[in-house]
Amino acid sequence: MSQEIEDHPTMRALILEEPGTIGLRQVPIPTAGPGEVLVRVKAAPTCGTDLKAFLRGHPQIPMPGVFGHEYSGIVAAVGSDAPFELGDHVMGVHSAPCQDCAWCQKGQENLCDSIMATKVLGSYAEYLLIPARVAKLNLFHKPAWLSFERAALLEPLACVAHGIERLKTNEDDRVLIIGPGAIGLMFVAALRLLGYRNIVLAGRNQTRLAIGERFGAESVALDQVQGHFDLVIECTGKVEVWERSLDHVRRGGNLMLFGGCPAGSKACFDTSRMHYDEITLLSPFHFGTKAVRTARSWLLDPEFDLSPLVTAERDLSEGEAVFRDLEAGIGLKYIFRP
Repeated sequence: MSQEIEDHPTMRALILEEPGTIGLRQVPIPTAGPGEVLVRVKAAPTCGTDLKAFLRGHPQIPMPGVFGHEYSGIVAAVGSDAPFELGDHVMGVHSAPCQDCAWCQKGQENLCDSIMATKVLGSYAEYLLIPARVAKLNLFHKPAWLSFERAALLEPLACVAHGIERLKTNEDDRVLIIGPGAIGLMFVAALRLLGYRNIVLAGRNQTRLAIGERFGAESVALDQVQGHFDLVIECTGKVEVWERSLDHVRRGGNLMLFGGCPAGSKACFDTSRMHYDEITLLSPFHFGTKAVRTARSWLLDPEFDLSPLVTAERDLSEGEAVFRDLEAGIGLKYIFRP
């Protein structure tokens, strides 16, 4: 453990008190147990899931509590048998499968019975404790040339990689991505990296659509989408958009419902279209270890530039203002620099 932690055993942390209320508190710095790693957070991006938690709560994010789950940083302390050393620069995701349950044995690590049991929460703080399972499977050394800001995008990019793993399409297919948020834009960037050239990005936010154009997509207003597509990827998490997405899929095409809707939501589809046009429906969730490694390989490609996704850097003291801006559609991803 560093001398700094011994001298100052508390840290600043953003606490989600209740929906709509964030406070900056001094809390104890976690202690690394066997196999665990304590990371001095250098970059912690905002995320759509954390925005949802701020607006209405989230079943996986206890309140009151420290939140945030995207991160990169420097190892500040290690428990016995931890696979890292003090001073290592690291990047990682917030969960890891057990690799032993029935789902893991079937190759569906994202559905692991206990994948959320040891999840990482609390990156909006000066220090973040990485559980042993995550440290073993899904925490990685960060190359010196890779910025902390870029490395911290590993988790959302792993979600995108998992979705792409499920596809049975090819680079000549015509793709429609609905929703120019961070995830939709990451889909544009990743598919372009993989050789897809016919990508249309639909939405309402002109600033975000412009970023999609920089990534290589054609942009269009959501209500002006025309024609049918081999693949439609829905990234808004709104029931009414889920329902309308089917209208844009060609016969024999693929519909990916990526955006998560609130629990208890019901969606209605034209069963005739779904059945007689033989449309394949996918709704990928989370990621497994393969997707994490795929996403990391993309981030290690110097030509793969996601910097346009980052709106600005912010201090923890600006936490509530950041989420109010995101609620109003101002900005895309902010980076907290604890």
